[in-house]
Amino acid sequence: MNMRRNTEEQPRERKKFRLSGLIYHNSFVLACSFLAALVGWFITAAGSSDLNRTVYNVPIQFTLSPEAEADGLRVWGSSYQTVDIEVSGSNMITSKLTLEDFEVTAALSPTSTKLTGNTTQKASAQVRVMKKSTYTDYEVVSVSPEEITLEYDRYKEVSLTVENEISFTAGAGFYPGTPVLSSEKVAVSGPESSVNKISRAAVVYSVDGPLRENKELSCPVRLYDQDGQEIGDTAGLYLTIDVDTVQVTVPVYPKKTVPVVVTMAHRPAQFSDSRITVEPSSIDLAGSAEALGAVTEIHMDNVIDFAELDPDTSSQSFQFEIPVPQNTRNITNNSSNNAISQVTVSINLNGYKRQTVTVPEGNIQVINGPAGDLAALTIARTLDVTLAGPEAQVQRLTGDSVMVQVDMSNVTAAQGNVDVPVTVTIPGSSGEACWVLGSYTMAVTIVSAEEAAAKSESQPRDLAKGMAAVPPSD
Repeated sequence: MNMRRNTEEQPRERKKFRLSGLIYHNSFVLACSFLAALVGWFITAAGSSDLNRTVYNVPIQFTLSPEAEADGLRVWGSSYQTVDIEVSGSNMITSKLTLEDFEVTAALSPTSTKLTGNTTQKASAQVRVMKKSTYTDYEVVSVSPEEITLEYDRYKEVSLTVENEISFTAGAGFYPGTPVLSSEKVAVSGPESSVNKISRAAVVYSVDGPLRENKELSCPVRLYDQDGQEIGDTAGLYLTIDVDTVQVTVPVYPKKTVPVVVTMAHRPAQFSDSRITVEPSSIDLAGSAEALGAVTEIHMDNVIDFAELDPDTSSQSFQFEIPVPQNTRNITNNSSNNAISQVTVSINLNGYKRQTVTVPEGNIQVINGPAGDLAALTIARTLDVTLAGPEAQVQRLTGDSVMVQVDMSNVTAAQGNVDVPVTVTIPGSSGEACWVLGSYTMAVTIVSAEEAAAKSESQPRDLAKGMAAVPPSD
């Protein structure tokens, strides 16, 4: 019996605690709801409070009054480019504001549009702020700064030739060419007062050591005032250059000296070279190695004809332009460093005289006359020609010393009279020192062979049927 009671009096097994059971407990749910409501109230209260906030670095837009715009004024600079805006309102709104939510302007409205002095003009302007976004439920408390200083002037643009101030030397055997600039002109624009200070533009560079090949440079464009001083602070003067850097090619060319050759017609063999002066006798050329390699001499296009010289003038000079071979450059200079573009040929005729002689009929022959039933006869029996040469030798010449040939090769074979150019020569050793002056023609009549034969019987003549004249012997 006692054992049974002890068994019944043993403690019962305790129940385990389960968290999931709390959500079904009314007291716990009530406490959580109260806590959530309290937190939400604090969040709402904090978000709807009015707090001041500053939006920084809002850019300023510059505008012009109608008078300033009509007079062509522009705003070039300002004491401030941005402002800071302080706003007040619901934190939920002000916290979302950015730079794009404001329009800040400052209007140039000078009391007078008349410009004086050589610098930009200055005027004060009030800063105005307008709301741009859909958020309007806030107030602009302040803007800093409230007033700014504007610099204004009219616009001006000039075009300047870029002057070449590249300093360099060429190595031995090379010629310094003219530097080539990628841009020969630059446009400079900005305030009128600043642009008026500019006198010229240039690229400046000094190459170290002599050059033996082309050199490429990148040079900034420099601006100078009327006093020759470089304008360094272009940004401070609100100046703009459309090309601020120029590519420069500094060329050097191989050079070569070649003789000048003058062609002379009818020059007697014994006329001494010492009596002919060619100045310059040679010229210097510059060009590519390939172009220079093809040039061995400068052959003058002009011809000096001794038949046109005047022996009564002791010295005669001729000037001709020097032809320059393709892809080369004439770099010949005189003692004054001036370019030489002409050659002067002087001929000394001191001691030379002229002599007029009459060529007899026997020394006049018609060659290459018409064939068949036609024949050519000279109308005149003699021809007066003028000769030139050393005085002692030319005075010994007579008409018998001269040979005249009337060449009918280019004459149409038809009966009638025609003037035919003739060739006058001085055969033998006399022709090596003397020459014929001028040009000559003779009148020739073309008749039938029977008529020519009849005239020949009554008065002997040379009939031309392809026979060549035989020059007299000395």
